[in-house]
Amino acid sequence: MRQTGLAALFFALALAGAPALAQEPSAMCADAFEAMERNDDAAVVTALEECLAREALDPQAEVMVYAEMASALNRLDRPEEALRAFSFAFAIADTQNAEITHPMIYRNRGIAFAATENFDRALSDLLRARASLPDDALLLTNLGYVYSQTDRAAEAVEVFDTLIRSAPDWAGSWLNRSSAFLDLGMIGAAVSDARRAVELAPQDGSALNMLCWTLIQDERAPTALPICEQAVEAEPDNGSIVHSLAAALEATGETRRAYRLYAEAHELSPDDPEINADYERTRSRNRRRP
Repeated sequence: MRQTGLAALFFALALAGAPALAQEPSAMCADAFEAMERNDDAAVVTALEECLAREALDPQAEVMVYAEMASALNRLDRPEEALRAFSFAFAIADTQNAEITHPMIYRNRGIAFAATENFDRALSDLLRARASLPDDALLLTNLGYVYSQTDRAAEAVEVFDTLIRSAPDWAGSWLNRSSAFLDLGMIGAAVSDARRAVELAPQDGSALNMLCWTLIQDERAPTALPICEQAVEAEPDNGSIVHSLAAALEATGETRRAYRLYAEAHELSPDDPEINADYERTRSRNRRRP
């Protein structure tokens, strides 16, 4: 659970910074280009929809408009709509003698497939894009995420190795590899990477939480405990982070507070299977006061 949640978090953070496919202003869809320059993705989508309705675009331009719209929808966390827009782009290319050659189109469609848990198709698109974009941090983040979600932790580590070389000063690079190391049972390496992430982002709740969690897995709960407390101070409404503190407290014998926090974590994240399991395990012993 901890690894999965963390990878998903940094997947979302990376996605928010996805660059637009189109780079040069155009007489057509001018409003959309202006919105792109403002990083206003909602306005990009609206402007491109209006452009499609009013302009007589040739098939190649129409493909790019739909691809650009899909990328903006991705950044708005609307992956199902993004996939519909990508479907239009690929259908036009297939039926009207247009081409899809830009690797970012495959990268961004792969991201949308990953967000909808269609990992087989995500992997196909991301690997195709990687051949042309071997050091793209966004692509590598999502490719490693897909490998992690499909029980291919060793391949995830390889991808995150490359990500660290591409983006060594981004805490997410180290956090994701730490997560993959945990999946492989390489706890010492996971702790080391989590420490590096905290060095890069000392106030970040997720970085602190990863160090907290890896230390717990390394049976060093007393060392983990103050770090877990800092993580909760940074993000008190994050169920996974509250759960980590509860686990540290239970491991150090502070069971009364631990059981209360397991219940609090369950309230914050009731659908998380690990949080739910610990809540059910401890609920009968919970001494939480009203």
